[in-house]
Amino acid sequence: MKLTVLGCHSPYPPVDGAGPGYLLTHAGANLLLDCGSGVVSKLGQYLDPKGGKLAAVVLSHLHADHFSDLLVLRYAHMLAMQGTQVPPLAVYCPDVPETERAVIPFRDVLSLHTIDERSHFSLAGMTFAFYRTKHIYPCYAVRIEAEGRSLVYTGDTAWDDNLVEFAALADVLLVEACFTEQNKGENPAQHMSARECGALAEQAIVGKLILTHLPPVGDCAELLAEARAAFSGETSVAFSGLCLEL
Repeated sequence: MKLTVLGCHSPYPPVDGAGPGYLLTHAGANLLLDCGSGVVSKLGQYLDPKGGKLAAVVLSHLHADHFSDLLVLRYAHMLAMQGTQVPPLAVYCPDVPETERAVIPFRDVLSLHTIDERSHFSLAGMTFAFYRTKHIYPCYAVRIEAEGRSLVYTGDTAWDDNLVEFAALADVLLVEACFTEQNKGENPAQHMSARECGALAEQAIVGKLILTHLPPVGDCAELLAEARAAFSGETSVAFSGLCLEL
């Protein structure tokens, strides 16, 4: 299983960057995990968005910074379907909020599937399991496993003790680091500090920690230092173009 970071910034992408979006490749199939602003352009560096080579899209939640480019990806897949046997693009996402969910369907281009905590399915030899996180919108962390290797992506969440069990022993933990602990403030939208990311990785005994969902301005040195202070394992910061073989 290969992970390629297409975008990793929020709430908006920097120049030449993109919002949250991660390409998973396994057994010759490609799957997109989240699809924030600018992700379709970054995806084009690895495969033709209108080439019908994308098997599915999994959305952690329906905040615009995590799914806005799906509304553009629909057009590319529509072109892929014209005069070919390419099926509708499978999209797995929560069914709420209803307003955001309602804008996703487009002609016969997408095949929508609802995810919740009970969801468990396989795609291209990868198994997917979900956990409802603590976030202002319904959001689901995702655990993906293939050939004995595992990736856990938290999506958006505040600290949650139960995430430790969900992420336990993952080879890679991809977790949002929106701010330092000092800058967290009241945190009404419910996000993780870098210190909490490190603590989650340490308690879950993961192999590698990758910080993502990064602010669009400034460097990430403080985030990285704070996470490393709480996690004894390998820690790095995501960037567009990061590729990792699990």
